[in-house]
Amino acid sequence: MIEGDTPPDPSAVPLPETANPPLLRTDFTDDEAWSALRDEVGDGCVTFVADPVHRGLPARQLVGSRHPVLLVADEVTFSNDDRTLLVVDLVEEPGQAFRIVPDAVRSVVGNLVIQNMYFSDFRGSVDDAGVYRLSPKYHQALAELRSVNQAPTTIAIPGPRQ
Repeated sequence: MIEGDTPPDPSAVPLPETANPPLLRTDFTDDEAWSALRDEVGDGCVTFVADPVHRGLPARQLVGSRHPVLLVADEVTFSNDDRTLLVVDLVEEPGQAFRIVPDAVRSVVGNLVIQNMYFSDFRGSVDDAGVYRLSPKYHQALAELRSVNQAPTTIAIPGPRQ
């Protein structure tokens, strides 16, 4: 141990190595809500981890990820209509946290992974309830992009001239 380091928490539980930042389930009271949350977040930007060894553990006891953040689906997640997840900083200010709505996961995780933004940028943009939400402008731009991508297109491929 380097001088000045704090000793490891003896009750800490190591996180599994994952391809993407882990979204860790620590509350196992409602399997249907967990399934709905997974559908809402979607695949690709996080790795879902639902191991009962993590049941009820506070974020400070979860250690050992190579990713910049850890997302936690805890009792607060499943007790409110917004299903807010706890986002825990593992790099900039380890242990600092804020809540996030599921539809903002891709934006936040993506920006943190590529180091386009810092944890403090998002933490400084939470609402009065301490939750980070995507702006109405973001939702409008996303809807416009989706409508453009779904518009029928015809591409003429020139063939040999006769």
